[in-house]
Amino acid sequence: MEAMYPYAHVIHLMLAIIFLGYVFTDLTMISALKGKFSKDVNEKINKTLGVKSFKIFPITVLVIVLTGGMMMSKYINSSAGFFETNLQKLLVIKIILALIIALGILYNLYKKIAKKPKHPFMENHFHKLVIVLGFFIVLLAKMMFEV
Repeated sequence: MEAMYPYAHVIHLMLAIIFLGYVFTDLTMISALKGKFSKDVNEKINKTLGVKSFKIFPITVLVIVLTGGMMMSKYINSSAGFFETNLQKLLVIKIILALIIALGILYNLYKKIAKKPKHPFMENHFHKLVIVLGFFIVLLAKMMFEV
């Protein structure tokens, strides 16, 4: 597993940048387009983006979670302990924040597949939450190796 760590790390970072970049772009650029066009054009834009993101982002998040788990196992395990060091404590907080994002994505996927309406919070504010949690995840990742 030790030999795979650098590869998992690079893949994890690249996909996390892509994921957070998309969410940031959606919040800042794409949302600015909403309401600027007719209802039909807005629906076409949303449908086009939704089809692309539905194909790409569940797999992206799955790989982020899997590579994160691979890397986590280096620092949190039965020999190293779970809450012994500051690094481990920060890593657990980071994992909890990432799980909130992953559960939100699973919820949205379920609603999409089941063709049920999303909760208004998830419809209107989930990407804002993802950006805030993503910011703290990146901050914690940096702090883990500084303490």
